[in-house]
Formats: sequence, C-alpha cells, structure tokens
Amino acid sequence: MAKIKQKPEDFEVREVLKEPVKKNGSFLIYELWKKGLETEEAIRRVANLSHVPVRVISRGGLKDKNAVTVQFVTVPERFKLREISLPNLKLKLVGRRSRPLTPSEVKGNLFRIRVRGAPLPPKERVEVLKLLGVPNYYGEQRFTPVRDNTFFVEYLVKRDLEGALLYLFKPAGWEGSRSRKGKKAFLRRDYETAERFLTGWRRRVAGFLKKSPDSLKEAFNLIPPSEIEFQCNVFQSYLFNEWLKEEICSRTDKLLKFKYKLGEMFFPLEEVKIPQTLPIFHPEESTPFYERKLKEMGIGREKLKDYSEFFHRFSRPTLVPVKDIKLLKTSEGVELSFFLPSGSYATNVLRFLFDAV
Repeated sequence: MAKIKQKPEDFEVREVLKEPVKKNGSFLIYELWKKGLETEEAIRRVANLSHVPVRVISRGGLKDKNAVTVQFVTVPERFKLREISLPNLKLKLVGRRSRPLTPSEVKGNLFRIRVRGAPLPPKERVEVLKLLGVPNYYGEQRFTPVRDNTFFVEYLVKRDLEGALLYLFKPAGWEGSRSRKGKKAFLRRDYETAERFLTGWRRRVAGFLKKSPDSLKEAFNLIPPSEIEFQCNVFQSYLFNEWLKEEICSRTDKLLKFKYKLGEMFFPLEEVKIPQTLPIFHPEESTPFYERKLKEMGIGREKLKDYSEFFHRFSRPTLVPVKDIKLLKTSEGVELSFFLPSGSYATNVLRFLFDAV
C-alpha cells in the first residue's frame, strides 16, 4: 500500500518565484529552510532570534508542516535578520529586492516526494497527467480545521457566537499535546488550565473567561479577524471543490473517484471541456450552483453578507498543468518530482497516480 509523509524528508517542497533574486534593492531576501514546522511558527522563531517584530517579515506562500520546505522571506534592510543553522530551521541571506515579498509573486513549487511501498503508477495515468494536467481541487490539508463535517460559517449564519467560539477550541487534525490539553480544558470550562497550555489569541480568550466565565459571547470579539477570514476561506474552498466536481462529472463518465475528508473528488481519464476558471463563492454575488448548494446545506447567503469582508474575491483555474514529471523506482517505493503552479496541491497528483493521499 502506498504511503506518503512517513517522515518530513519524504516530502520536499521548494518555492519558485516569478522574478529571480537580485543584488540591488532596499529589502533583504532570505532563503528559509524548515522541517516539521508551520511557516508562521518558523517566521516567529526567526523574528525572536533576530530580535525584530514579526510584522516586518514578509513571505510568499504557506508551506506544509510535515515536510522539508524551502521558501523566501523579506525584510526592510534596516531589520537585518540573523542567519540561522538549526536542525529544523535554517536561514541565509541570498539577495535583495525593491519591495516586500507577497504570495502573488510566487510562481509555484517544485516537489520531490518519496512514496513508500508503491510500484510505478500505470503508464496510462502518467500520460493522462501529462496531457490534461490535474483537477485543481483544494487538497485534504486545506480542510484540517473543519470539525465534525461542520463549518465555522454555519454558526455565523445562526448568529450563534458562543457556538462559533467553542468550535475554534475543538481539537482538529494533528496538534501538539499542549494545544490539545489546552483546548480540552477550555471546552470543560477549566479556563485556568486552558490559559496555561494555550498560546496566542486562544490564551487571551482563556484568560478573559477566567475572569468573566459567563461572557462567552463577548469573548467572540477576541477572535482575530485573520482567524475568521481563514475559516471563511476554508468554506469557499469546499464550495469550489463541489462545483469543480460537478463540472467534471457532467462532461464524462470516464472517471476515477477518490474519497476525502468532506466528500469525493473525481478525476477525468479523458479530455473534458470545462471552463478554464470558476469564481470562488462570495456572499455579495449570486451564482446558480452556489445558490443551490447553499440551499442544500441550509445556509442563507443573505445572512453571510454581514461577514463579506472576510471572503476573498477571485477565480481559480479548474485544471492545472503538471510540469517536469520524473519518476524513479527505488527499493523503498517510488521517488517522483514535478512542478505545480502556486496554490495547487501535490496531494492531488499523488492521489491520481498512486491512489494515495
């Protein structure tokens, strides 16, 4: 049986920028190497070790935690960062640029992945991948924050602020033992213990409720806008996946079906004529598919308009090319490498080739 991410070294990611690194400019650009760390945690550690505010460090993309990843960060030249060489975190200066780095300046990612216990995939699937690309579904890891197949926004439309707050304290996916202990303590309303084990805004919420234990609704206001925005974006991602699935299934019956956390993904085995892009759901815009899907879910679009500021507006490609595919059979399984555009998920390629996630 094919296995991925048995250890971080099995999943290597290298960020590729649209523009080459230069020698001139008022911003310093660094190469950030990390293993077993989330991007934001790695940046916090860099900031602490360099004695600079986190807010002055700009990044491109977010990279997997359970992986070995290389990406870029920038700072104004007056905030020169300390070069770092630790077992799970390295930082080195590689050049300059004229402006801070943003996610829009990432061209894509080069992946090198070891799939253990797997034979080489069928040649037919490799050829389909080279010819058609891969459906641009949001990958499994995008939905790690979803608890009990319920979305945060479902509490918002019910005006259940207490429920929305508690939702964010339910353990979700892989977490460290301290975080899990803190969340469990919070849910049983042991706010003193929760404050001891939690970090960031969750720790502040626990501290507030330790002093005012009956003020759960008021504590909702302590949730940072970035967390609400993130939860709304997860909901948008799910709706996009559902629309993309319908577009593909309505064009062909030559399909591969795979299950994931929130349903099913379908991959075509022949060329399909579908729109090149689909708009992401936004509460201010009416789209027949989204209207129908929201009705099925019992979610009123009008009620989500109060939170429109937290929803992004953009269109996402439906199929993306998989470039520079290379496969090598080894004694442990298969090693493969390929390039994907920014925002696309390598797990979709692995799912199609190896029936693995």
